[in-house]
Amino acid sequence: MTKNAKSKSFLSIYNVKIEEKRTSIRLEPAMWRELNAIAERESCTIHELATLISNKKPDEASLTAAVRVFLMLYYRAAATESGHKKAGHGCFEGMKRRAGIVFGEDKLKSLFRELLTEMIADPLELDQEMAQK
Repeated sequence: MTKNAKSKSFLSIYNVKIEEKRTSIRLEPAMWRELNAIAERESCTIHELATLISNKKPDEASLTAAVRVFLMLYYRAAATESGHKKAGHGCFEGMKRRAGIVFGEDKLKSLFRELLTEMIADPLELDQEMAQK
């Protein structure tokens, strides 16, 4: 597998052999890392893995899309309910907190506080005013 050094996009381009025919695949670096990890886990080369994916993909699908679907299906097959619980899955509110995203009323309060903080010199005045209301 060789990397094309001229790539300026976020995607990394690598050459692979599909049944001895060279082709290139553009994927995010994280996708390449996982593809390499799977090849190592399965005791095969990237080229053998790419050939397997290519042979199983629908004719209308690109190889790049097929690799992405393969990665998702590979890890999905390994996911267990206990693994999801251990990862904290199963609660969208928890997912938003882990991502540092605030929605709904909390977001409005946050935006309101930012706006008022910009408008007044002392943020403690805001807390005192809001406590009185």
